[in-house]
Formats: sequence, structure tokens, C-alpha cells
Amino acid sequence: MSVMGQLTCSEGCLARAQRAVSAALWHYTDTPVARPYYVRGCVPEPQDAAVIVALWTGPSAREKRNLFLRVPLVSGGLPVPPWRVVAGLMRLGRGTHLFGSVGRRFDGKPVLDGSALVEGGGRSCLCDGSPEPEGPLGFYLERPGEPRHYS
Repeated sequence: MSVMGQLTCSEGCLARAQRAVSAALWHYTDTPVARPYYVRGCVPEPQDAAVIVALWTGPSAREKRNLFLRVPLVSGGLPVPPWRVVAGLMRLGRGTHLFGSVGRRFDGKPVLDGSALVEGGGRSCLCDGSPEPEGPLGFYLERPGEPRHYS
């Protein structure tokens, strides 16, 4: 069991949340989640209830830029639903600013704190008997069309 804020959640519950977020973000590898950013990956944090979301400016951009965000899967002691992660990332296209590194690096670049994107609005624990989401815990496109899956 992992204690995340006020919520005690099983490893299975955390895996469900990771799979659900990964599945929700996969669509945005071909469609921008927030102009100019496409999702390049959703990598589970090995020691925390969070994912690192990798964004990039897409294949047609003149200037290729990567952005890495640590997004918690628990906010205010409650699980963060996958739609909230997607909605938070969409706010980046409306000028939402992120400040501060979390002291981690991914692909040699600093990982920014994306907690403000998903604050509040949690819901009950995912261990409620709902069906297990299918798919990997995460993915990362090291090259276009070649995803690395995390299971």
C-alpha cells in the first residue's frame, strides 16, 4: 500500500490510474493536446504516485522543443481522473505558465512541476471494482512511430 496525501491506495489502484492516463494521452500523439504540443510520452514515476508527461512540438515544427512535466496522480488526497490530466494539459495552449523544476531530469532536460494543472477535483479511489483499463502503464516515443511501452 502507498500512502498518498490522505488516501491509502493499493499498488493495483495506482497501476489502474497510470493505465487510464496513458490510454487517455495516447490519442494526443497524433493530435496536439495544446498547440503547439503533442504528447510524446507518459512515463510512470517509479517511486511516486505520478507520471512524467513528455510533450514535443511535433514533426512539422521548425524549432523542435521538448517539455517534461511531473503530473501527480493524487491531488488533495484523492485520485486524479485521466480526463483531468488531459484538461490540465489543454490549458497549456491558453497560456498557462509552469514554473519550477522538481529536481529531476528526463532525456537530459529538467522536469517541471505540473501539479497546478490537476489541483483539486479528485474522485473516489479507483479500487471500486471498475474494469481494469487495458494497455501499458506508460509509453515513450523514442522515435516517431516507435513507442517504448512500460508495463
